[in-house]
Amino acid sequence: MQRYFGTDGIRGRAGEKLCPELALRAAYGFATQIAPKGRRGKRRNRARIAVGCDSRLSSPMLTSAVNAGLTLAGCDVLDLGLVPTPVVPLEVLRVAAAGGVMVTASHNPVPDNGIKLFGSTGAKVSATCERAIERFIDEPGRRQAADVVHYGVVIPTDATDSYLAFTRRAIPARSGQPRLRIVLDCAHGATSFLARPAFEAAGHTVYTINADADGSRVNVRCGATDLSPVRRGVREHHADLGLAFDGDGDRVKAVDEKGHEASGDKIIALFATRLRRYRSQGAVVMTQMSNAGVEQALRERGVRMVRTDVGDIHVLAAMRRRRLNLGGEQSGHIIMRDKAPTGDGILAGLQLAQIMRTSGLPLSALLRGFNEYPQLLTNISVVDKEAWRGDKELLADLAAIRKRYAGVRLYIRPSGTEDVMRVLAEAQDPVQCQQAHGAACQAFQEWDRKAKCQHRNA
Repeated sequence: MQRYFGTDGIRGRAGEKLCPELALRAAYGFATQIAPKGRRGKRRNRARIAVGCDSRLSSPMLTSAVNAGLTLAGCDVLDLGLVPTPVVPLEVLRVAAAGGVMVTASHNPVPDNGIKLFGSTGAKVSATCERAIERFIDEPGRRQAADVVHYGVVIPTDATDSYLAFTRRAIPARSGQPRLRIVLDCAHGATSFLARPAFEAAGHTVYTINADADGSRVNVRCGATDLSPVRRGVREHHADLGLAFDGDGDRVKAVDEKGHEASGDKIIALFATRLRRYRSQGAVVMTQMSNAGVEQALRERGVRMVRTDVGDIHVLAAMRRRRLNLGGEQSGHIIMRDKAPTGDGILAGLQLAQIMRTSGLPLSALLRGFNEYPQLLTNISVVDKEAWRGDKELLADLAAIRKRYAGVRLYIRPSGTEDVMRVLAEAQDPVQCQQAHGAACQAFQEWDRKAKCQHRNA
């Protein structure tokens, strides 16, 4: 088990677990891993690293620490400022940078923050690289530059025009296509200033909500984690489509013209069956959280769902192994590998709107037949989210629940970004689903109660 890195970089309460010192040491260690010593310090050949951040109140503090660590290590920083996460790897590729850093906690609550790391290919760094950085973080002593004459420098960089040009190339608008009315919920986050121009450039009529980049309200009752505001917006504006991004813009969920949710599973399934470049591959990579009803609908249409562990890094790894170009997660991470190196909420939203335009059908009609089985998901706060694996009594209880409710798919995993256990139950029979889910949650709550008692008595 890694001490600092989870499924999506380093994440935790800003100023506590994720303090400026940790950010500086992690950035310095990252620089030493991705930039050879000969490219650090010497001005003519100095490695460049792109750095962006979301709108959180703690982002300026942590970005300053990251920039300090990178420049101390002898790298130049391309400071992108407030940008969605997908902009960072795209900028890495555009300027041939050595890597990229994004300061964000994605969909997490306001007090949290995080650090995502990208290599020179635009992909997130490997677990091997993460472990090396962790060893470096834990090394005692202060960090020192190898040659104090050659610190790196911070270069303010505006990536707005290059990103908008990228979206126009990736999903080109065609003359004569109908103009859609689209509501965009930017979750007070990093898409606040880029989503509108991207969709207007594609020829849509756009209405934005929660688009003031307010770090004190990022993800609070809005965006991809709460679709109520975008549903209201669709009704108020009689819109064709509503799109809700998360705080850093790497995921998107949709609502149709009737206000019904289109999960990441359904959007991916639509891409896999409506777009020839993906349909011809005959398979798509999704996760253990993805809905079995969507899996069945894909199978009936000649597309196989390849399941992998939760986390876009696992999805992307499986896509590479199987040479597939489409994959993603129920939460709205959607990776079109032939278009971009990572998930991009704005790009996926533009692609969804383009399918609606080309087909001439409303989203509700396009999604007809992709019926999801009932699912129940509960996050349970626990004292130790890894210790359950070695508790024989709890494992026996879970095995008994699975045997009793044989028609229920029960999937349990520790969160990679929060101190909770995620308990998922899924079945065609909603009653069986509810009963199995309740029994599994009760087993974990009882286990956690005993663990807390033992912790207090220790």
